[in-house]
Amino acid sequence: MKKGIIAVVSMVCAALVMGCKNPSQNENTTLKSLPGLDTVRVSVAIERLDERFFAAKSPTELLTLLAAHPAFARRYFPENQYGPQKPLADSLFRLFQNPALQNFYRQVPASFGDLSAFRQQLTTAFRHLKAYDPAFRVPKVYTVFTGFFGSDLFVSDSLAVIGLDYFLGPKSQFRPAVYTYQLWRYTPEALVPQLVYVLSEKYTRGNPADQTLLADMIGYGKALYFTENMVPGTPDSLLIGYTPRQLTETAAAQDLVWAHLLDNKLLFEKNPARKTKYIGDRPGTPEIGPRAPGGIGRWVGWQIIRHYARNNPGLSLKDIMQQTDNQKILSESKYRGEPD
Repeated sequence: MKKGIIAVVSMVCAALVMGCKNPSQNENTTLKSLPGLDTVRVSVAIERLDERFFAAKSPTELLTLLAAHPAFARRYFPENQYGPQKPLADSLFRLFQNPALQNFYRQVPASFGDLSAFRQQLTTAFRHLKAYDPAFRVPKVYTVFTGFFGSDLFVSDSLAVIGLDYFLGPKSQFRPAVYTYQLWRYTPEALVPQLVYVLSEKYTRGNPADQTLLADMIGYGKALYFTENMVPGTPDSLLIGYTPRQLTETAAAQDLVWAHLLDNKLLFEKNPARKTKYIGDRPGTPEIGPRAPGGIGRWVGWQIIRHYARNNPGLSLKDIMQQTDNQKILSESKYRGEPD
């Protein structure tokens, strides 16, 4: 049975790819309304630390700047555990005086303009988060640019630091040192969805005692569903990182993907190494077929949650996020791998 499924997946995908709608362009009709959204107003201020870093005239000026932003310095440069230190300021000053980095930095306007579009996307996301969670407080937002010296993205309840150098997109002079299949995350368009995806961890409840692949799949599915509700209109490709062709083929062959999971008794698999083959960050899932994209278990978990929302219209988004009975979610989703 396994070999038959693997052979058929590729054939079905190839046959249907030109005849299916692109799911990345379809409007998701399972999005949940957020009561009070129309009355929610938030203010998003972005502090351009990148501009201030490059404008610094001395290491002492940089040290003063770091001292004025202790939370940023402590969290974005974790090796600097005890507050801003002169060696860090000295290293950063030399870095920002480098002509090659200065030339690289000049590419920011081509990708982000004056950051007004980015600010508007953040405002939309934070409005939705505030409507979902009235206790949500808009974090301080800083932008930096260090030529990959710092991290790409740091997000907490009170602070968001964006390394603009990572998110310049495919036309950038330099790209982050990651695998090619991971570069989809590093574009201006993917930045806000990625930020919200990180924040989703606070709002998606799970059952720690349930270590099955199904639990992991549903956990990822909740995070993706939460993110698309906070950033409505975002193409699926920017949420999960599949190309339009991969989305089309996976949607068309999901009955075969589901059959593979059932035939191999994978839903209740607890072995971490085996689970990683289906939910790990990989270029593909060859266990299913040569064209199956990586992390396909995440995608299936997302479809389960979408079906759960669609078949239980009385549930709020919070109800869905806080449901911890994964068997109940699967049963009431009525998902059986049928293409939409």
